[in-house]
Amino acid sequence: MHVQVPARRRGPVPRLSADKIADAVLELGFDRAQLTAVAQHLGVAHGALYRYIGDRNGMMATAMTRAVERFDWPELADDIRTVIWGEAHAWWSFCEQHPGFAEVLATTPGVPLPITRRSLAVAVHLRSLGLPSRDALIAVDFASGTIHNIFAKQAQRLAVVNQANTMSREEITQIANELPADMLAVIVDGLIEDPWPWFSQKLQVLINGLGRSETLDPHAVRAAQG
Repeated sequence: MHVQVPARRRGPVPRLSADKIADAVLELGFDRAQLTAVAQHLGVAHGALYRYIGDRNGMMATAMTRAVERFDWPELADDIRTVIWGEAHAWWSFCEQHPGFAEVLATTPGVPLPITRRSLAVAVHLRSLGLPSRDALIAVDFASGTIHNIFAKQAQRLAVVNQANTMSREEITQIANELPADMLAVIVDGLIEDPWPWFSQKLQVLINGLGRSETLDPHAVRAAQG
């Protein structure tokens, strides 16, 4: 006796869009969001993504844009130092919330438009508070760029720690004897352990010098060094 087996009903095909793919990247995290992982997370074939995001760079650019647009950026205060410190804290928190963002930013062509707009808005605000245009742009670039660099090089910093852990006592003693004690303490505390205090000190040096620096001709400086 022939029994007809009813055809298996397939579930609805997930409706994709660039925004949904970007949301999947944010849910997985930039550090885990490979194309195959994103496709699996969305329940679609790997090749289905390309229609909406083009390639890996397109996917990451869309996800970075979405992340920056959703972040709760601080209101710009009426004090230069408060603005710069607030922006630094915001970018630090942003990078902590989005592991892998800094590495993706460094390896993806171009800069997401919301980052450019935010940076320019802060620079224009600093200028309105009396900071020269050059110093305003340098302050914004230093605060965000240095933080991105710190987070992008986390793996390198951990590698340094692991390298130190494998060094012999004699090697460590030799290096320690070549440095003043206070300098060695700075290296251990700032460059190997928590990077925030080290960054804070650098940012404070920058802030203290804003509006006081002499205007240098960078081409003349380079020529003199050459």
